[in-house]
Amino acid sequence: MRGVNIVIDGKKIEGHKDMTILEAANSVGIYIPTLCHKKELTPFGGCRICVVEVEGAPILIAACHTPISDGMVINTHSPKVLTSRRVVLELLLAGHTGPCVTDTLVDQCELHKLAADIEAGPPRFRVRSPRFYPAEDVSPYVRRDLSKCILCGRCIRACREIAGQELYAMAYRGIRSKVVVDCDAVLNNEVCKECGICVDYCPTSALTWVGSDARGEGKRREGKAEGDREKLLDLLEEKQKELGCIPEPVIGEIAGELGLSVSDVYGVATVYAFLSVEPQGRNVIRICQSLP
Repeated sequence: MRGVNIVIDGKKIEGHKDMTILEAANSVGIYIPTLCHKKELTPFGGCRICVVEVEGAPILIAACHTPISDGMVINTHSPKVLTSRRVVLELLLAGHTGPCVTDTLVDQCELHKLAADIEAGPPRFRVRSPRFYPAEDVSPYVRRDLSKCILCGRCIRACREIAGQELYAMAYRGIRSKVVVDCDAVLNNEVCKECGICVDYCPTSALTWVGSDARGEGKRREGKAEGDREKLLDLLEEKQKELGCIPEPVIGEIAGELGLSVSDVYGVATVYAFLSVEPQGRNVIRICQSLP
């Protein structure tokens, strides 16, 4: 395999074409912080903590999923990069509304460790409507506190790619974005009894074990849950036109038909503005409130 020659922080490195910037940096001991990334999981590129500066690129690049190319010159700790990381950390901390002062597991929180490592100060940003959810203590295995969730998606990918399950999915949009179970139900699934992969991969204490003896053997199931995802959006659109919305029973039917989880179907049904899980009026008026 032909080598790919790049320069990272002044150091010449020879990698291969399938290698990411993060992998190339790690191979020579150059540290690039990450939060949503884990090497065992599919790269996500959601948190933007791992951004680097590439000569000639108009924007900062996420190192975790960007492949290297011959002649790349990369700077991992330029003033521009460090400023960006600190701002991202501030935004994450501003949206991380759980009561960390009284959290006994705060010393294990990757978010706070990372904030200390890159010297991010207290967030300057104030959330107008903080995300607050009551902690879920229904499950005898896993306790879930979504007020501490930072939407990194690690639990979703770990559950799907390592445990071979599809318990979680991302639903809703903007400030309402949320990791859901089924049709936004509380977490109380028997499949968690001998798994708990999601707890292992959660960077904060949004997911924790119930009691000191609640953790199972952490059994990792072989295989990745699959389903017919290609047909999902078309089928949801069809039901939206036919019924005017996509109620829970229909979500369950579609999940069964396509071999997907209810959480997955519900997540897609709530993330697109042209779909609705609740009845709508005859005429729907939409106003875009985002910056563009």
